[in-house]
Amino acid sequence: MVVPKKVWWDRDPHTAAKHDLLRKYLQPWAPILLSRYDSIAYAEGFSGPGVYSEGEPGSPIIAFNVFAGVLEHRPKHIRMVLVEGDKRRESELRTQIGKARGEPSDDVNRRISVSTHHGECHPTLLEQLRAQGCLGSPLFVLLDSYGGPDIPFSLLQELARHRSTEVMVTFAPSFLTRFAERDEKHRNAGDTAFGGTQWQEVFHRHPSQKFAFLRDQYSDTLRRAGFSHTLTFEMVDEKGHVLYLIFGTRHELGLEKMKEAMWSVDRDHGIRYRDPKDTQQQQLTLELEPNTAPLRRILLEHVSRSPEGMTVAELKTYTLLETVYKPGQVTNLIRQMRDASAVTTTPRRVTAETLVLPYVPPHEQTEPSDQTTLF
Repeated sequence: MVVPKKVWWDRDPHTAAKHDLLRKYLQPWAPILLSRYDSIAYAEGFSGPGVYSEGEPGSPIIAFNVFAGVLEHRPKHIRMVLVEGDKRRESELRTQIGKARGEPSDDVNRRISVSTHHGECHPTLLEQLRAQGCLGSPLFVLLDSYGGPDIPFSLLQELARHRSTEVMVTFAPSFLTRFAERDEKHRNAGDTAFGGTQWQEVFHRHPSQKFAFLRDQYSDTLRRAGFSHTLTFEMVDEKGHVLYLIFGTRHELGLEKMKEAMWSVDRDHGIRYRDPKDTQQQQLTLELEPNTAPLRRILLEHVSRSPEGMTVAELKTYTLLETVYKPGQVTNLIRQMRDASAVTTTPRRVTAETLVLPYVPPHEQTEPSDQTTLF
């Protein structure tokens, strides 16, 4: 893992896309929860200085600005807990938060509590969340680390104990695949992050399979920690560098809103997504009318494993829980697949209750024999 030595550094395309995704998720997340709760919380374990070398805002400032806008119309409260391991960057973060407070009204500023803390993500973050009473309330935790195995499994477990907590974790697989096999210290760090040694099977995998194996292992790590629903974004920049964002929640609505955020991000960062379920690993261009060829392949494979068929409602649930696509993209795709004789639908009209079956060409369908047997 490469930890920045400077107070400020350049914002790379991955980071720009992550920030856009964060903003698009927090914009609906905060109003939805504040319609039911008087107070919600947001936390970061690797907050950084709050600004990049060219003046772009960091994630804490992006979150603050979203929350300030939300509270203009709602008499509610939001707490922000920000942890940074470098004292110089934590000091700069406080400065940037002070500047951000110059925009909202005094009333809004009173209702956004922001605390910054110098310390390692673990145990400082958990200690502060407990001290400020954030655990148990609706809480979004951004663990945007420097890509290596920086986040202990025990921290994920503690966060997941609280049903209203959601996390988004940055995971870069290249560090472990490059260094951990030869270095016991790095292997131990991997064991701590994954909560066991099963991830070390990566050392015996073909090079082309290593990243995907670690990705799936880390998604499983979040589920074992207690986040029943996970969503993995495989982000690929123009140079082919891979970074995973793994979202964990216990609520299907959170999953839906995160997907909506993903499919509405600004496309000018040189970043593309890939769906981990797509065996052909086709990159996704996030357009208003997206290329759904990967989802078509995923659904066809899923239906083929169910000879008795699956309802459209079941396929929508599968799409929500197991792919990066949205359930709303399923119905039209089923119609297209039926018209192309890829599947059959019963009845022909496609509704939530429609049964989708693997297509069987007429000449392959089993027909009763008119021959009599001799014995």
